[in-house]
Amino acid sequence: MGLNVLHKGSGVAVRNAKWYIAECKPTRELSIRACLQKAGYEVYVASRKETHIYKSRNRREVERVLLSGRIFVRTEERKLMDILLAYSSVWRFQKNRAAKPNANGILPYAFVPEDQMQQLQFVLKESTTPVIFSVEDFHPNQEVQIIRGPMAGFRGWFTKKGHTAYIVIRVEMGQTNYVFSEILAEDVQPV
Repeated sequence: MGLNVLHKGSGVAVRNAKWYIAECKPTRELSIRACLQKAGYEVYVASRKETHIYKSRNRREVERVLLSGRIFVRTEERKLMDILLAYSSVWRFQKNRAAKPNANGILPYAFVPEDQMQQLQFVLKESTTPVIFSVEDFHPNQEVQIIRGPMAGFRGWFTKKGHTAYIVIRVEMGQTNYVFSEILAEDVQPV
């Protein structure tokens, strides 16, 4: 069995590391991320940098969290209880409600597959338009690839809602979530 991942900066090899979803108090995501990173965990908060302009005409760049009360932690399942015991701000790890319970009736922990996590990080980093998270049913129109702009080469599903076109990715987080980013129809081509 090979080693899948090294925690960034920790030098500690981790077998079977997955992206688990920690639930915490809204507004505490960024401070919890800093604490967990200091402890050597790989952590991701779905957020975007934004420039706020105040009445006094002062500008300030802020990090806006898009998934309130959710933090993604890449670790082994056996380390989840250590995190819960060490950090009181982390309430629990999300369970996979779609999976079968084990013999004791306990649901397994939900995790985001590596490829979906990479897509999510890419879209949040490169998209120049607002990003929307949704759990509503989505019926994909066509798989496409973006051919222009900062997301060139990215693949996803193309859909229209009203007069707006979106590129959509699917992220499994114990339930199916969809991430929508606005795109110009002329910037995509069918796959």
